[in-house]
Amino acid sequence: MYISLGASTERDPALAVREALRQASSSFHGEKINLAIAFSTVDLAYPILLKLLTSSLSRVPVLGCSGAAVISSQGILKHGLVLMLVGLPTGVYLNTACVKDIKERTPLIAGKELGEKLLDGFRSVRRVMSVMFSDGLIDAGSDLLSGLQERLGKSFPIVGASASDNLHFAKTFVYFNQELLNNSAVAMLWGGKINFGLGVKHGWKPLGRPRTVTKAEGNIIYEIDDAPAAKLYEEYLARGIPSLQRELKYISVLYPIGMYIEGEEEYVLRNILSIEKNGTLHMQGNVTQGCMIRLMIGTKESCLTATHQALEEAKKSLFASTAELSRTATSHFALVFDSVSRYMLLKRDAEKELAIIRNGLGEQTPIIGLYTFGEQAPLLSISYQGQACFHNQTVAIVTVGG
Repeated sequence: MYISLGASTERDPALAVREALRQASSSFHGEKINLAIAFSTVDLAYPILLKLLTSSLSRVPVLGCSGAAVISSQGILKHGLVLMLVGLPTGVYLNTACVKDIKERTPLIAGKELGEKLLDGFRSVRRVMSVMFSDGLIDAGSDLLSGLQERLGKSFPIVGASASDNLHFAKTFVYFNQELLNNSAVAMLWGGKINFGLGVKHGWKPLGRPRTVTKAEGNIIYEIDDAPAAKLYEEYLARGIPSLQRELKYISVLYPIGMYIEGEEEYVLRNILSIEKNGTLHMQGNVTQGCMIRLMIGTKESCLTATHQALEEAKKSLFASTAELSRTATSHFALVFDSVSRYMLLKRDAEKELAIIRNGLGEQTPIIGLYTFGEQAPLLSISYQGQACFHNQTVAIVTVGG
């Protein structure tokens, strides 16, 4: 497999594409390019970015999305574009697809349609995994994932990222060939002679006693223990709703809600998008009525410990999947989908997190990723039993090998 990276911090989208393409193309030496993955900060998300990229790469599929910041082997870019070009060997297969107008057709139906498009022409090939990028401002992102999994298989591994912006929560973008899209999702289906490893961790720890969500619908929690949902925060932080609303970003990052999934060790986290006057909590991701939850707390130290754990899981699961082919598991490349909440918590120490991943995979392993408004991944990284989940405040590391 041929992999090459390019990056640019140019302010002009056209100049950014040209610089990133020049860097990435210089290593290919005439080999066929089968895929381009592009992540950019939202200030570079203009149609010209994709038009120049696709025209330069002819018929190569281009997929990606916007991020609050983007990640590459060279570092974290608060402004910029990162580009990965992929050349596939014989026996590795790839299909790409897109769905638009998700809110109008409902996320569940859109997810099913996306899955059907991915499977088209892929029926007789060994399917390995799917990678999805979606608009980060779709309320029912969990339903989109459920629809996709309904078509690909309940235990089929799906990983992905919800696009983000510069924390204004105004507009996020996904990229599909020449199209710059909102209210949409794009995905890849990989198959054939390819394997992958996955590590998913967050590092937030539970506080206080378990609670029960007694009234919820979709991503809105109305009541916890038969009381207005915000009372949980009012009691723990000793603040009224007006104060909680003013400090929402801080509270959402440090004190998310952890949703217990039966049979799993890791809580699935949910950020708060808004707190209403009546005590209703609007969450970033669905919450199941009747589920057990805990208030959670995170620190820089626990966050970085989780990165180490996710990395080891990704390496271990790649080794397990390649053990029959080789006694040494190596990565062709790695994708990193990292919550913007972790970026806000770590601040300058975000570079330490990237260093952990880079050192653990080896300096020669190409890395590309972004900071997201949500991550999609199974909870169990090795056996992949059960459905993929919509996560907040998580780092998902995907290692791809052959």
